[in-house]
Amino acid sequence: MITVEGITVAAEALSKPRLFTIWKQLTNKPFPKVKAFQLEDADFNRVLRLLRCHEDELREVEEWNTVLSIEGTDACVFNADKISGLEYMILIRKHPYHSLGKILRHELSHIAKDDL
Repeated sequence: MITVEGITVAAEALSKPRLFTIWKQLTNKPFPKVKAFQLEDADFNRVLRLLRCHEDELREVEEWNTVLSIEGTDACVFNADKISGLEYMILIRKHPYHSLGKILRHELSHIAKDDL
């Protein structure tokens, strides 16, 4: 269970070694305090609705040339709150459209580029 924006949802944590391996393929920067979780699709959609902001939509237009629907979004990465002891949190839908490896690489690249 994790709590995001005041909502507690069941979540499956992905292994730190998996994240670390992908991180090392992207950059030589120190590995940040990051955790990735998979959520049931309905929970992912609910949390994503709360996390969405105008800056996210601008970034999507820049990156994908359109504003993505919540239902069409595989994952998101955001700055975590200080209470969690993390710098970043990655949330991934349980049944994504792309492979988990591709998703993690994409989300970790946002952290590596510092474009959040």
